[in-house]
Amino acid sequence: MKGFLYGQTEYNMLNNANHLDEYISMAKASSFDFLTITDSNLCGHYKFYIKCIENNIKPIIGLEYKFKTPDAGYMTLLLYPKNNEGFKNLLNISTLRQVEEIDELKDIFKYKDKISFVFIFSGYLEKLIVAKEYGLLNEFFNDIKTLDYYVGISNTNRLDKLNQNKMMEDYAKSSNIKVLPIHNCRYLNSDDVVIYEALTEIGGKKVTVNDFEDYSFDQNPIEDKVLDEFISNINLDLYNNKISLPTYPNTKGSSSKEYLEALCYKGLQKRNKSFNHYYERLDYELKVINQMGYNDYFLIVWDFIKYSKKNNILVGPGRGSACGSLVAYSLGITDVDPLEYDLLFERFLNPERVSMPDIDTDFPDVDRDRVIEYVKNLYNENHVCNISAFDTFKINLAIRDLSRIRKMDSSRVDKIIDMVNEMGIDKLLESYQNSDIYEFLYIAKKLVGFPKHVSTHAAGIVLSNESLTDIIPLQKGIHGLYQSALEASDLEKIGLLKMDFLGIRNLTMINEMINRIPNFDISKLRNIPLNDPKVYKMLGNADTLGIFQLESQGISNVLKKLKPTVFEDIVAVLALYRPGPMDNIDEFIRRKHEGKVEYLDPLLEPILKSTYGIIVYQEQIMKIAQVYAGYSLGEADILRRAISKKKVELLKELESEFISRCIKNGKDKDVSKKIYDLIYKFADYGFNRSHSVAYAVLSYQMAYLKANYFPIFMCEILNNVTAKSELLVKYIKYAKERGLTTFKPNINISTDKFTSTPLGMFLPFTSIFSIGSNVSMKIVEEREKNGLFKNYEDFKNRCRFLSSSNIEALVYSGCLDIFGQTKKSMISISSEEDELFLKFMDNVIENKEEFDYSYLRDMEYKYLGINLEYSPFKNYDKLLKKYKANYLSKVRYKEISRCVVYLTDFKVITTKKNENMIVGSFEDDKVIKKFVIFPKIYKELNIELKKDSMYLVLGVLDKDNRNEDSFSIEKIAQIDPIIK
Repeated sequence: MKGFLYGQTEYNMLNNANHLDEYISMAKASSFDFLTITDSNLCGHYKFYIKCIENNIKPIIGLEYKFKTPDAGYMTLLLYPKNNEGFKNLLNISTLRQVEEIDELKDIFKYKDKISFVFIFSGYLEKLIVAKEYGLLNEFFNDIKTLDYYVGISNTNRLDKLNQNKMMEDYAKSSNIKVLPIHNCRYLNSDDVVIYEALTEIGGKKVTVNDFEDYSFDQNPIEDKVLDEFISNINLDLYNNKISLPTYPNTKGSSSKEYLEALCYKGLQKRNKSFNHYYERLDYELKVINQMGYNDYFLIVWDFIKYSKKNNILVGPGRGSACGSLVAYSLGITDVDPLEYDLLFERFLNPERVSMPDIDTDFPDVDRDRVIEYVKNLYNENHVCNISAFDTFKINLAIRDLSRIRKMDSSRVDKIIDMVNEMGIDKLLESYQNSDIYEFLYIAKKLVGFPKHVSTHAAGIVLSNESLTDIIPLQKGIHGLYQSALEASDLEKIGLLKMDFLGIRNLTMINEMINRIPNFDISKLRNIPLNDPKVYKMLGNADTLGIFQLESQGISNVLKKLKPTVFEDIVAVLALYRPGPMDNIDEFIRRKHEGKVEYLDPLLEPILKSTYGIIVYQEQIMKIAQVYAGYSLGEADILRRAISKKKVELLKELESEFISRCIKNGKDKDVSKKIYDLIYKFADYGFNRSHSVAYAVLSYQMAYLKANYFPIFMCEILNNVTAKSELLVKYIKYAKERGLTTFKPNINISTDKFTSTPLGMFLPFTSIFSIGSNVSMKIVEEREKNGLFKNYEDFKNRCRFLSSSNIEALVYSGCLDIFGQTKKSMISISSEEDELFLKFMDNVIENKEEFDYSYLRDMEYKYLGINLEYSPFKNYDKLLKKYKANYLSKVRYKEISRCVVYLTDFKVITTKKNENMIVGSFEDDKVIKKFVIFPKIYKELNIELKKDSMYLVLGVLDKDNRNEDSFSIEKIAQIDPIIK
């Protein structure tokens, strides 16, 4: 039989240069009968097994295992399961190694059944053979006599190795030990040795292959009777049996079908949906769910959603096609009524195309792990695991890692990456064929696609009815869970149930907001009116900062032009604002405002009316096929999917069938052809309406909270940016534009979060440089326990846990200003007094004169990252009057204007004509604007600009090539912000 043992793949991460697909392709081209994968993990075994079967090659799955030897070294062992029972044992060995990190040979003996052990002749065995320590050799082999074992000997061209191999073969023959020829394949072609060496060095293990070693693919392996017998005894038949879906354990004596039905009818009554068409839809869905065997699945999801709601964990309104299910709505899994929004169950579960259900759920990111912990405890830790994801080399990462091991100058590396990003790696290789960096670029390109390490899938969890240790290889995971060694796509093909538990930061923010609002809870949030005029006015003004899915500049510009008036407009915008569908946005807006819509057939109007005659959603395509051509919704979903694949021959068949069915349904042939063409045009663009509606609900909820509870909304937005000073400044300025003032921290008001009061917002203690959450918590605890701080002495006496640097930070940030002392006096007391003096001091502290303004401004900025009390705009109105200038916000387009501005950022750039110019941003007391100084003016001005400085500017406000405001400066001069 043709093939070799000890082949490895890319999943032996940073220790092999064989791409799995190419490895199998070469085996097929070489007419191999069998092929082996013996990585140090089982991450790639499923793909390997399936692809070998597809290519009519016998797959031999093994595992490389290094164990400790008596001389304190390590020895390599290959484990090969003979059949499915042995494969289960191999899975357990793999999991045991990964989870408990075992390296003793005896630790795996309990899983020895139906496994062949191949001990590689190297290291310890080689040492004993060379030293002729036959007693120790006999002892070693006697210890493993209960195993089905072999000694694996590699081919080599080295004379010393050939002699050692001969000695081992002679000893094996005399001791009746079976010997196997092996060939460790670490790269496919001899030229790829440089890729292998680079990968190992990036992994921290520099390996240099000498002239006598050949780890390339052996296309003509030697024939061997023992090897033939060995391979003949391995017969795996994996992944043919369907894995049973998990069952819900608490049906209270009922069947899962009966229990689900009872819950759904009860839930529908709670939703106040006592209408015949609701019950008809519910009965239909329950029938399909039962036929497909998914009763338990819905109960499992219902159960952890119920747990979440009972434990005050906010659950998102839904996501994806699951929102098309009335069962999910009745159970409280989703909060979107599919009948009210014309959502289709067949987009979620199609009885005519069997597929696994997929209900993804959103939780606040701080609570997601609590829900997963509940699931783990209910179903047992061996039945629940995280999912692996493989982080692969992208070209920029490959260049960075390769340059690191080659100790290349960072500035040169930056230039190479810039060239790659501009030209692409292939064109760059063409251009630099005779350059000293050609080999570097060649290797970097070859590294692309190799897995670098294993990470954890952001949301996915696997739930199994059987113990996962008998189904898939596992390793250590996060949060006390196992983690699969296989990635999500493999697990789904095997038939395991994958669920996505998504941690959404915006849900955390919403939860915090409603907890702060008096007499407002989650139930009230779910019942807010979807026609609040304040919300639509705000969105129409593009005032979308902080609103989920609507915050980007591009989508806010769309809203400004659209002027949404109904909830459906938000749903449509979320579906349209993506590559491809974006082309229809202007037409969508035009039709909304002009109200002129023509339909190919009156039957299309009810389907397309909400989107002004434009197909926006996949569900609309399905409805058109149903109403116009007589398709069932299940057939219509299959049609939609097929058309979107754009296969020419298939499209002709689909078109012919569609028109034929239309004619049979009594429709005009020409109109039917036009409708098919319409479906064809939008099949790629159509978005999942169920998902769009669900996320529009979330967007609207945030917009509603912003429009009606702005101070609380802004506090929570700011709580998420306290460590990002640029955003902090931006949001505080924005809040001020909206009439909400932000105050410096206050020792008697502030907490670890932004605090909303009738006066405005107060910065948290944690916004002060060097004041962390622990210090903040101690201050708040002291204040809550013993009351407000009366004066500076009282504060010092009660907060002895603070360091001198903490006190300095509190003083300069303005946190202690309420005590009426100057900062200079508080700082001097803090540095001069001794503890005994402070303890018995009753007299009032002498209030020394204050530090000068510029020093206080610098210190406030140092500790807060922003100037509030000592803002450069403190005397802004006087500055405007002095310089006869105007507010930036009041400047008219294309008119010469004089403004007083604070320069926040700028950079000098070189034009294509090799001329210098400046772009940057400045602000005044109300707004932030971009500015530009064009080359001609830059040359004339000959001025050196300084960040964080005040300037008087003369120029013109206009739109740049991105249609954004840009102030073109013609004259500029630095001025003093302090008016004495």
